[in-house]
Amino acid sequence: MEIKHERSRFYTKTTHGDAELLYRISGGVMSIYHTFVPDAERGKGIAEDLARTAFEFAKAEGLKVRPDCPYIVHFIEVHEEMKQYAVGP
Repeated sequence: MEIKHERSRFYTKTTHGDAELLYRISGGVMSIYHTFVPDAERGKGIAEDLARTAFEFAKAEGLKVRPDCPYIVHFIEVHEEMKQYAVGP
């Protein structure tokens, strides 16, 4: 699976449509506010791959991540190593 990046969006094509993660950057903080995976593609790790890619981008850019999306809150809870890059909602 290839994850692509365009302004304010990470996404990948699936057979059932795009899976995507949307964000905004302001004041050194990347607010991730939406993650979507088509129903038929859920449970395959796509959202996790999108989130991991977004965190890698934030780290490379020197940004903190604000989890304004329920999935990203869950992702940080499961992957405690990501807490160091997060700031409160």
